[in-house]
Amino acid sequence: MIVLSRLSVVIIFFFQSISANTVMKFYQHIRTKLAFGFLLVTLIPAVTIGIYAMQSSIDALRERELNIQASMVKTLKHDIEAFLASTRNDLIFLSQSQPLKRYLNQRYQSEDLDALELALQSVEQEFLAFSRSRGIYYQVRYLDENGQEIVRLDAVDGKIRLIPKTQLQNKASRYYFSRTIQLLEQAIFVSNLELNQEHAQIEVPHKPVIRYAIPVFYPDKRKAGIVITNVDASQFLQDLGNAVLVDQEGYYLAHPDANKLWGGPQDLKTGYTFFQDYPTEAPNILNEIQGNITTEQAILTYQRVSIPNLGYWTLIIQQPLRKILHSIRAFRLTFGMILVSAVFISLIIAFLINRSITKPIEHLTRVIEQVRAGNREVRAETKGVDELGTLERGFNAMLESITVYEEALLRTKQEAEAANLAKSRFLANMSHELRTPLNAIIGYGEMLQEEIADMGEVELSGDIEKIHLAGKNLLSTINDILDISKIEAGRMELYTESFYLPNMVNDIVQTLQPLFTKNQDSLKIHYADNLGEMHADLTKTRQILLKMLSNASKFNEEAVPIYLEVLRETDADGKDWILFRVTDSGIGMDAEQKQKLFQVFTQADTSATRKYGGTGLGLAITHYFVQIMGGTINVDSELGQGSTFSVRLPAKVALVQKRAKSSSETEVAVLEEGGLVLVIDDELEVRKVLDNYLSKQGYQVELAESGEDGLRLARKVLPDVIILDVMMPKMDGWEVLSYLKADAELAHIPVIILSLIEDKSVGYSLGASDYLIKPVTREQLSKVLQKYHFSQTESSRLVMIIDDDPVNRDMVGRLFRKAGMRICKVEDARIALNYIQKTQPDLILLDLQMPEMDGFEFVTKLQQVYDAIPVIVFSAKDITIEDRQRLNRVANIFQKGSYRNDELLAEVKKLLSMK
Repeated sequence: MIVLSRLSVVIIFFFQSISANTVMKFYQHIRTKLAFGFLLVTLIPAVTIGIYAMQSSIDALRERELNIQASMVKTLKHDIEAFLASTRNDLIFLSQSQPLKRYLNQRYQSEDLDALELALQSVEQEFLAFSRSRGIYYQVRYLDENGQEIVRLDAVDGKIRLIPKTQLQNKASRYYFSRTIQLLEQAIFVSNLELNQEHAQIEVPHKPVIRYAIPVFYPDKRKAGIVITNVDASQFLQDLGNAVLVDQEGYYLAHPDANKLWGGPQDLKTGYTFFQDYPTEAPNILNEIQGNITTEQAILTYQRVSIPNLGYWTLIIQQPLRKILHSIRAFRLTFGMILVSAVFISLIIAFLINRSITKPIEHLTRVIEQVRAGNREVRAETKGVDELGTLERGFNAMLESITVYEEALLRTKQEAEAANLAKSRFLANMSHELRTPLNAIIGYGEMLQEEIADMGEVELSGDIEKIHLAGKNLLSTINDILDISKIEAGRMELYTESFYLPNMVNDIVQTLQPLFTKNQDSLKIHYADNLGEMHADLTKTRQILLKMLSNASKFNEEAVPIYLEVLRETDADGKDWILFRVTDSGIGMDAEQKQKLFQVFTQADTSATRKYGGTGLGLAITHYFVQIMGGTINVDSELGQGSTFSVRLPAKVALVQKRAKSSSETEVAVLEEGGLVLVIDDELEVRKVLDNYLSKQGYQVELAESGEDGLRLARKVLPDVIILDVMMPKMDGWEVLSYLKADAELAHIPVIILSLIEDKSVGYSLGASDYLIKPVTREQLSKVLQKYHFSQTESSRLVMIIDDDPVNRDMVGRLFRKAGMRICKVEDARIALNYIQKTQPDLILLDLQMPEMDGFEFVTKLQQVYDAIPVIVFSAKDITIEDRQRLNRVANIFQKGSYRNDELLAEVKKLLSMK
């Protein structure tokens, strides 16, 4: 069928693309008639037979699957009924066993306690032997006429255990006793299949049981109590495999998904039923004895299992349609190959016949080849009045027409190219020519608003506000048009980055708050607890959510909240997705309006354009942004009932192109060091967290996982501050602190205790400077560290180190930090130029060989604006005479590996002293 459908599409497209006159002229040729004749003779029988065979195969396949399922259901039903029938027979056997009858007679006739005890022991042994031989019972009990357990055997860890008399319970209040004790002789009570309870609590792990109970009588026919068995229902439930078993109320008794089981009021009370999975089909299935129903995803075959004295259950087997569809697809493929082969063979036959018939037109063919080669002057010789003569005359006329058409086509092409060029120039100019004055209008509007507000001119302030808002709306429209132009030209790109979702959503809500206030809307937000980070195009993600929320506010009814829901989901392949869902109570849409919702320059309802405004571009752009990030956007709406827009994006969008770093990224890439902090803690997670906190605040961090390592590092690096854990193996924090304060070289270093226990008196007595309790926040840590200014102050000289090698940056940075200087480390020369625009260093150390922008280009651009900042070059590159000429204005040049630290430090100090 797939081959047929595609062939049909090709044929339909072919006939639609040519005119009726062309078809008639084309069909007048003998070759065409013969080709179509052979093709139809082959296709019609092949298609007819193939469709019939395919449909017959599908019906046979479906019938076979239904028969297999019906047989499986019937077998499982028989097994369940046989199992339950055997438990009924067991109960009758126990109630009529001789030891029990003797015990009841002894209890009725005599008060001899010893004889009664012996009779009871016989009953216990009989019940015990019976339970061990059957192995399908959780409990076997005899309860007297007052509901007191007299004999009770429990299955514990696969063994049958006789419960001591001291642990026996009175069950007079349980429903199975009160209902069974009222029955006539030989009548049997059957309970629902439910989870076993002890002391009014459901046992864990769950034990599905069905209780069979029968009254027993004294010789004078008075009630002597009941015999009750708790059948281990898992004995037959586990044999059902993927089959489903439900009771009369629709609660699941067996299901492959354990979360759906035991939803009834006597069990887990989740309320989950078969009706929730199959709301349409469930009533028919539960009310019929047997049959099958086909849903969108599976074929359900069911049969009723009769339970005497209880009612019935319904046994269901689900056969996924995909299994049947797989066989259908295989048949379709085979049929398609046969059909293609038949068409191919028929075309070969038609070609051979045509060759014998069309020899007279070979002359015309040669003329056509000359025309194809570019000879427009050649003409066919016209002979005869038959079809061939007509064809030759028509061919000559066609050549005349082609010449005229080619000239007209060339003119049209040139005009189209000129129009397209004009459009491109217009769009290129629009960005500057329209945005620039609009930005001025918006900016001066804001300034005028402030000045008029100061003057108290309320009426003028309202007018200026209208101008300001109109300018912003126009700028937004222009931006949308430019986005659409980029999309149509295929120039829209993705720039991915990682960002924290809650922060992004909060920023958008703050941005739209004036709009919500103006429209008298309120926004209710629901975050999932596990949102975390998202790696995507931040700008486009913001634009998507902004458009959804602004549209919701535009169309929402007053005094009705707008709902925003942000969730993180994981699909079957383990891939994380972010779901944004926005719900409003606006005008809604019907099915026809939803179909054209994401079309360019189109709104769902033209009357909405007049009432609410808009160009119809926003959702089209949003739809495209969602698609290029690999997501989906859906709308659920009814006319007059509001709308719900749902956008589903991958939590990690594939990186398309690395973009230039933003200003925020530049700030992260530039690190001004604030001192060296040594962290001593045996917990890896604590070390990671503190390293993250401190690094982002500009501190150098050294990490030690034990007290011994901490003392060794402290002597090696001489940190400015030590953060010390107390509870560590081998050498605890108090011992480390004692060693630190006893060492003359280390005693001056402030030590901050970070511990789970609050024992500040001990810490301070041993010399600790501060004491923090875990867990510690970034703000707490920052506040404490601000007390210690280290050797650098705001008045210290700032030295910028520009090198793409992190080892070199750290080594040189440590040298200058120990000399009392503030250090600013940068890995990229371009980022350094951006940073210098905000904060000018006192001196720059520069590597020459770096990616993107090398040292030579950096020096040239720096000295065009900041000529006064001294630059020292330190590089592994061999400096040539030409290089020195290009670097003639730098202060000094050091070759990496050939200078001493004290020489470099002395040169730096000399240059700084000259400023």
